[in-house]
Amino acid sequence: MIDVNRVVADRAALKLVSARNAQRWGVLPLSVDEETLHVVLADEENEMAVIQLESHTGRTVNVLPASDGEAVTEAIQRYYATEDSENAGTPLGLLEDLVNRALQIRCSDIHVDPESSRGCVRMRVDGVMRIERELSLEETADVVSAIKVAASLDIAEKRIPQDGQLTLYSSGEEISMRVATVPTVCGEKVTLRILTTAAIAAELVHLDNLGMSERHFGFMRTALDNPNGVILLSGPTGSGKTTTLYAALRHLQQPGTHHILSIEDPVEIPLDGINQVHVDSERVSFNASLRSALRHDPDIIMIGEIRDSETADIAVKSAMTGHLVLSTVHANNAASVVSRLLNLGVTPELLASSLRLVIAQRLVRQPCRHCCTMERPSDDVIREFGWDPADEITVAHAQGCNLCANSGYSGRMGLYEMIPFGKRLREMVRQGIHEDDIAKDVFGTQGLPTLGRDGADKVRQGMTTIEEVRRVVLFEEDD
Repeated sequence: MIDVNRVVADRAALKLVSARNAQRWGVLPLSVDEETLHVVLADEENEMAVIQLESHTGRTVNVLPASDGEAVTEAIQRYYATEDSENAGTPLGLLEDLVNRALQIRCSDIHVDPESSRGCVRMRVDGVMRIERELSLEETADVVSAIKVAASLDIAEKRIPQDGQLTLYSSGEEISMRVATVPTVCGEKVTLRILTTAAIAAELVHLDNLGMSERHFGFMRTALDNPNGVILLSGPTGSGKTTTLYAALRHLQQPGTHHILSIEDPVEIPLDGINQVHVDSERVSFNASLRSALRHDPDIIMIGEIRDSETADIAVKSAMTGHLVLSTVHANNAASVVSRLLNLGVTPELLASSLRLVIAQRLVRQPCRHCCTMERPSDDVIREFGWDPADEITVAHAQGCNLCANSGYSGRMGLYEMIPFGKRLREMVRQGIHEDDIAKDVFGTQGLPTLGRDGADKVRQGMTTIEEVRRVVLFEEDD
């Protein structure tokens, strides 16, 4: 069954069917080869649509089974949104086309890169950059100007970086994006970070869909059930920390009995039932916003990031006064979060009393279920991942097909490393024991899985690939 939200329709196939016919026949073209057009239908019993398609395109039509007819209808709207735009053929129309394509392939950011003889549009899909389109020098200059005008930036200033925000509409949906420009030797580079779409808000995943193992899910649920304390997430930029935080807030918000307040810079996804505060750093500091938020008597506070000693101090003291605090910090692994907070000036006593759960996470891509193959790994890989050579082991290998834009992957999931803080660990923190000794106790004596071990388990279950785990985890860290 084809999930249209996890495949990428090919541009060549889309051009074979006009927006009018696609909507009239309820058909979404996915891919095309020399003689066959592969499609999904909103109504799979619509034989007349197949006959008309074959007559119209001169190709044999292969109807693939779709998991949801309504999703097919929505996808048709999404893919053909800009074809009849009143801005078609203009720089703004080109910008709308790029943004619409980004939404189609679930891209997180768009990069318009100037080069010596042309321009290049790159999009980050599932955490990996890929070239999506080439532009002439004139088109590159036009789309950069259109972006700067839409974001209210100084169009004449090309020598210094500028930042802004713009909003476009696609299929009646408001799309908010952060804009950043920077001068390069070949011209201005522009990056668009897609912040908010209704689809993202509607599809915000639940905790049990993030890819956590049963054990990790239990740790998370137990920590969220605490009336007070601090839950911290760590990981590099783009590791899914914000998604996990929002899923946790959604879990906490479900009963409707908590007053939840978030302090964010910026607010990335609007959530009903949660008071979200956008911090404007030019007018008021992050810490001032947090202090003000505490006067509103929240039960649960989400802080976008603990980035300085004052924020760390307020977060820990808020937990000590009866609040449940969720936030992120930059650290390489779960154990080093303790050292990071101590370096920010939190006393060992306060830290030990407030910490409930520390999480490190990474994101890995999932193999496309339409083209991946299962094979036995080599003996070297079995040793590297710590599996028993006597076991019957098969792992997924990404291949690439028309339904995943030949990437071999579709969608992402999390790898997790969690440290729940009980009496034993709290005492170790009070005594100032080094993070390496904490890690040795948690992942050695207690046997909790590291990021590498969680990745190895998910490779063996066919949920990701060897290459993806190697990309985000160094197995030497597990020694």
